[in-house]
Amino acid sequence: MGDRTPGSPRVRLATRFENAVDRHSVRFGAWLLRRTHGRAVRFWRRRALVLTTTGRKSGRPRTVVVQYFPDGRDMVVVAANSGMPTQPAWYLNLTAYPEALVDVEGRRLRVRAEEMSADERESWWPRVLATAPDYARYRERTDRVIPLLRLVPVSGSPPR
Repeated sequence: MGDRTPGSPRVRLATRFENAVDRHSVRFGAWLLRRTHGRAVRFWRRRALVLTTTGRKSGRPRTVVVQYFPDGRDMVVVAANSGMPTQPAWYLNLTAYPEALVDVEGRRLRVRAEEMSADERESWWPRVLATAPDYARYRERTDRVIPLLRLVPVSGSPPR
């Protein structure tokens, strides 16, 4: 069956593979979510949005597809990065420039990212795992704290 302990060669390979698939399917995933207004992922009882951040080094727009968990008008996202030992680039971009754009359910919104406190993050994990139990393996794969961010819609027109 193979070794499934964190840090084992099998787990490292699975983590790298998942991360590569995620990175290389962004363009298609973003197109599909925008085209279907997010309904494409509902087959799996999931919700996803297209997140466009400002690159912290380049200053250029950077787009990713991220699963989200609704909380009233806000959207909670998990910076899991497939359990990789490093934070995802979109998270680092949001820490440098917290204002971003999301395409969600046929709407484009300007949002401001707010990182959850340790207490709020721990109280949210059961909600994440109830919808997406696969996130448990990401926590097992890494020693880093996996941040949760709240994307709060802000008024005004979308940024350019």
